[in-house]
Amino acid sequence: MPIDRERYIELPLMTVGETARYMGVGRKIVYQLIEYGEIRAVKNEGRVAIEKASVDAFRAAGRLT
Repeated sequence: MPIDRERYIELPLMTVGETARYMGVGRKIVYQLIEYGEIRAVKNEGRVAIEKASVDAFRAAGRLT
């Protein structure tokens, strides 16, 4: 039975601060992108971990100006 990869977060993971620096935006924008479902993240023990592959896909789509 094949694994549904859409249901899982893949490594590497980034913090909100790392993601903001990587994208060249503020932390608030990163939280908004998570809320809107534009980038994938998971909350673990009170910390947000963001899937780098989803950030790269978002950037590659050219949706970040």
